[in-house]
Amino acid sequence: MLLQQAMSTMSGLTIPVLAPSISAETGLNPGLIGLYTAILYGGSMISALAGGGFLLRFGALRVSQVSLLVVAIGLLINAPGHLFFLVFGALVIGLGGGPSTPASSQILARYAEPTKAPLIFSIKQTGVPVGGVLAGILLPVFVTNFGWRGALICAAIMALALAVVLQPLRSEFDADRQSSRSLRLTDLRITLSAVLKDRKARLLALGLFAFTGVQLGFASFFISFLTLGLGWTLTESGVAYSISMISGIFGRLIWGWVGTRYVQPVILLALLGIAMGIACMGVGLVTPNWQKAAVWAVAFAYGLTGIGYQGVLLAEIARVSPPGMAGVVTGGAAFFAYAGMIAMPASFGLILEVFNSYRLGFIILGSIPIGVGLLFLWSARRLQTAEN
Repeated sequence: MLLQQAMSTMSGLTIPVLAPSISAETGLNPGLIGLYTAILYGGSMISALAGGGFLLRFGALRVSQVSLLVVAIGLLINAPGHLFFLVFGALVIGLGGGPSTPASSQILARYAEPTKAPLIFSIKQTGVPVGGVLAGILLPVFVTNFGWRGALICAAIMALALAVVLQPLRSEFDADRQSSRSLRLTDLRITLSAVLKDRKARLLALGLFAFTGVQLGFASFFISFLTLGLGWTLTESGVAYSISMISGIFGRLIWGWVGTRYVQPVILLALLGIAMGIACMGVGLVTPNWQKAAVWAVAFAYGLTGIGYQGVLLAEIARVSPPGMAGVVTGGAAFFAYAGMIAMPASFGLILEVFNSYRLGFIILGSIPIGVGLLFLWSARRLQTAEN
């Protein structure tokens, strides 16, 4: 499941990473990457919400395989390099990537002991930053040897190969599939209502909306802030961004372990929300006079909290889900996550356009997880009072 999550992430990053090479040959504006990303996550919103019925009927592993197949097709659709094909390819890749998290949650919820689930889910969620690292390492090598179209083909082959490798596992991991269950349009409503009708699931979906949205907002503007706002070189900015990604990998493992052994997951999520908000605001306080080591420290702190939370949050969503419904509830929650991934970078861009201030953008962005973290604390305290 870590590998399929990494492959899904790498596929979504393929066009943004290849954008300079595509632009140099086709003349397309690299700024269109913002549109590409919005369409991709829009497709993921749709498939995450629509995938619940498919998970129950065909099984989570089969859905994972089909998702990898769809992602590979989307990558190949991009190959002509024309705007229409890039837009269509973004939609197809998004549709393929959306079910990856719900499918893995459906499988892991069956095998992970509740007390160990935060760590297990956190290990799986390291697939997201691992996918980013793979995109940064492998795609430039593919471009150098085969050109950008060859790089797309190589990435598609990797996705297809993983789908094939997963096949021997299906009899075990899809043993709970409901083969006689019919697919219907009401599955969309069932998936969404599985989140909205449960107070705990609603709160966690709000956390996923806020935390994931801020995470993508940070990723979208941090490098441009350092290069355009502070005058750093692209290489220097890339180093700082890489520090945040690497600390995010360690963060996911550390917080998964902490949430398994020492701190109640909802309390841990509250503290992480507040910490990531403070770290995000800290980025807004950076000035050209800061030493690079100080900026690296802020990037490390943000990555540790603002990227490291996901496994704990997804494990908690699976925990509060009805038996056998972890994938469906996660799919409904993922709908809100993708909504945040579209809304918050767009809002940051609007702030930048109107006020021409990265500082204000990071400060406003950081206030959102702080508010949600405080709401988590209030909810945990109210639940504890009710139990007493």
